[in-house]
Amino acid sequence: MKNSGKNPQIVDYANESVIPEVLREPPLLISSHKAGWKQIQLANLELPAGGIPEIIGLQHIIFLGEWQRETEVKLVVDGKKYKIYRRPKEKDRVEIVPAYVPVSSAWDQEASFLHCYLDPVFLTHCAHETINPDRVEVKLTLEQPDPLIWQICLALKTVLETDASNSQFYAESMATALASHLLRFYATRKHEFKEYNDGIPLYRLRKVNDFMRSHLAENLSLADIAHELGMSQFYFCRLFKQTTGTTPHQYLIQLRVERAKHLLKNTKLTINEISDECGFASPSHLARHLRKDTGLSPKQFRMS
Repeated sequence: MKNSGKNPQIVDYANESVIPEVLREPPLLISSHKAGWKQIQLANLELPAGGIPEIIGLQHIIFLGEWQRETEVKLVVDGKKYKIYRRPKEKDRVEIVPAYVPVSSAWDQEASFLHCYLDPVFLTHCAHETINPDRVEVKLTLEQPDPLIWQICLALKTVLETDASNSQFYAESMATALASHLLRFYATRKHEFKEYNDGIPLYRLRKVNDFMRSHLAENLSLADIAHELGMSQFYFCRLFKQTTGTTPHQYLIQLRVERAKHLLKNTKLTINEISDECGFASPSHLARHLRKDTGLSPKQFRMS
C-alpha cells in the first residue's frame, strides 16, 4: 500500500463508468447502477487478498464485510493509518468514510464486501428537517457494530437480486431511513428532528393516492411524489408514516396489489401483462405480494 506519488483518483460512485477498475467485473457481483437509483448506490463484490489505491469518493461510503477467515485490514484515511482485525462471526460491524476524504485499503484474505454510497447533498437536504440544520459532517467510523445499517443494506441487496426493476421508490425510502440514522448517530454534531403533530391533511393524502394510482406501471420516484406535495422527501416520509401508520413504499405495494386483484378478476390479461400494468418487477414479484395479502397465487386468486 505504498504511495505511488500519483494524485488520488476522484470517484463518483453514482457513475459506474468511473468506478476504479479493481471494483468492476468480475469482482462486482451486484450493482445498483442499472436500477435507476439516484441518492444511494450499492455494490456487492468478492475480492481476493489485495488492496485499493488511494481514491477520493464523492459520496459517503459505508463498508460492510463478510470474512471467511481472520483478516487484517489496513486503511489509510486522510493520511492517517489504521489497522483492523476482522473475524468470520463479526457480521454487524461497519466502516464509514466521509465523502471527499482520501482513502486507500488493503486486506490479507479474500472477502465479500458490500459497499453503500450515499449522496452527501441528499444527506444535507435531510438535515434541513432537523432543529439544528448546520453544515453536515459525517464522522470517520471504524469497527462500529450497527445491525440497522446491515439490515438496510441487506434489504437493498435483496431487492437488487430479486426485484431490481421498478425499485427506485424502495431505494429512496431506504436512503431516507439511512440518512436519518447517520444524522442521529454518525454526524459530528447531533441532529435533533422536529416533531410534527398535525400529519398530512386528508386532501393531500388523496393527492398522494391519485398520483400513485396514475403512475403504478412506472418506476415511481419518492422524490417526485414529495415534490408534487411541495414537501421534502424526508419530511413527506415522516409525516406519511405518522398519519397512515405505514410507509409510502408499503402503501404503494398495497395499491399495486389491489390493482392486480381487480385485473385478475375482471380482465383476461395474462399474469405477465398484469405484472407490468401494476408496476411489479416480475410475475414472481406480483405473486409474492399477492400471496402475502391473500394466501393465494395469481392463478388461484383468479379462479377463486
